[in-house]
Amino acid sequence: MPQYQPLTDVLQVLTERLLASENVILSGHRRIGKTQLMQYLEANAPEAFLPTYVIVESADTVDEFYRKLLSHLVDQSFLNRWDALGWQISSRFKTINVQEVGKSVRFGDAKALDYHAEFCRLLEHLEPGRPIVLMLDEFPQALENIRENAGIQHVRKLLTTQRELRQEPRYKGKIRFLYAGSIGLQNVVEGMGFTKHINDLREIKMRPFRRDEARDYLQCLLDKKSLQANDTWLETVMDRIDWLAPFYISLLVDELHASPLAEQHIDEAFQAMIGHRHNFEHWHNRLKPQALTKQEYRFCKTLLSLAADPERLGIDYGEACNLAVQHEVIDKVSRLLNILQHDGYLARDEYNRLRFISPVLRAWWWKEIAN
Repeated sequence: MPQYQPLTDVLQVLTERLLASENVILSGHRRIGKTQLMQYLEANAPEAFLPTYVIVESADTVDEFYRKLLSHLVDQSFLNRWDALGWQISSRFKTINVQEVGKSVRFGDAKALDYHAEFCRLLEHLEPGRPIVLMLDEFPQALENIRENAGIQHVRKLLTTQRELRQEPRYKGKIRFLYAGSIGLQNVVEGMGFTKHINDLREIKMRPFRRDEARDYLQCLLDKKSLQANDTWLETVMDRIDWLAPFYISLLVDELHASPLAEQHIDEAFQAMIGHRHNFEHWHNRLKPQALTKQEYRFCKTLLSLAADPERLGIDYGEACNLAVQHEVIDKVSRLLNILQHDGYLARDEYNRLRFISPVLRAWWWKEIAN
């Protein structure tokens, strides 16, 4: 892969919000580059705060979630990055005689650690000034895991304790949170009836590449593979991909091998790209339980299959509602359409019809799922 090229406007807004002591949701369609942006910020942050990237996807209890945060903060690779902060954290854990940090954190007397309580005590021990920014990737997936494994009240507990940490005056200047994931946090929380627990967060939206950004990224990928292409060919590739996210551009270039490149190679690469089921299967899996009920899944699958039909120009809202009645989910149609739009399947066109955002994803869905 070439060196990551951040979206400078999005990065600037994100940095400004964090400098303003705000807590943030980084939202955007699946595979649009949220993780790469967070990792870039971690490596190129201003002096005013201390960002660190933590993936919490596997957490399936509230206890495990806070264990992950604690384990990350006491990991030596994190402590070594910040001399003063590392000393504060290390001295705190020396006072409680932590014998092991990892899958299990143990006191010297072998009593179980209350991870949430100890996380709060750690924050109390830190000096304000340069706050830690915990960038929590796949946080929505952790919420769904907790709901499935422990029950919805445990999801409420995690959301309320997180809100308390964001709102507690004692922790101002010590901690900030950035939440992201391949599924939309707002949709997940709304589906559980807990929207009020995140209404203090500021949303920052990712976007696909603009035309000039996509061209630069495409050329960088081709140069890395020593492939030659003229300007007309580059324009044709961008027209064919249309939704100019790094993910789709990278997939197509992965399938190119001839040089100099010609238009026939675009067609061949496109067909090869959608022939790899694993490239897109997560879009299908996201709609299966535990995320949706069987009726909701069948509605979404049918709607997407109709929208993928090359003979159709999209799905209007009335048709979507009729389909929802057939699948007995009419009371949930607004939420389900929000999911399909927010998570990178569909968008409304100039005629207010629902159509696939990406021609690539549309072609794959028609080939692998609809038929």
